Amino acid sequence: MLAKHVALATKGSFCFGCNQAFEGGAPAVKFESDLLPESDRAELSNLFFHPAHLIRYARRRNWTVLAEYIESAGPAHF
Repeated sequence: MLAKHVALATKGSFCFGCNQAFEGGAPAVKFESDLLPESDRAELSNLFFHPAHLIRYARRRNWTVLAEYIESAGPAHF
């Protein structure tokens, strides 16, 4: 399961996928997933992303199962 939630990024927040700031009140996306080990789930649920940028972070963190799921479902959806 990979669930996404639209969230308002707080001032000074940045996307963990591209490391760019959220400017002008741009909508952010937060995620929850059971495709990660328990120890990484809390990390993921506290991060903000621009739409379609989660796959970049998943690859950097070597979250292979999550990255493969996103690739198969279409990165633009996440």
